[in-house]
Amino acid sequence: MTRSNIHITLSNGRKIKCVADSSSAPEQGYIVENLILPLLKLNNAGEELRLLQEHCTMCEQRINATYLYEISMQTKLVYFYEESYDFGRGRFIKGEDITQRYDSYLLMIKD
Repeated sequence: MTRSNIHITLSNGRKIKCVADSSSAPEQGYIVENLILPLLKLNNAGEELRLLQEHCTMCEQRINATYLYEISMQTKLVYFYEESYDFGRGRFIKGEDITQRYDSYLLMIKD
């Protein structure tokens, strides 16, 4: 099981943090096909929030998350990073930008 923290800016500018608890690597398909792509088609903050609530644990971040998705509904951009937690400092560390894995999956399912 892979977990991902998600930082999202809704179309109305509201910023939310939530957690996708399982199957959240792009190659596993679930998060891309059932959450991100449908989310990017929306342009209403209420609908966006409802979809997030179906697939995520809201207003939380997990220290055992493997990944971080940063999504802007205003620009319709998605960034994907490795993420870790620094127990000594008590904070999350954004790791390598691995957005190309997300982009590669999109190309694969498009064909």
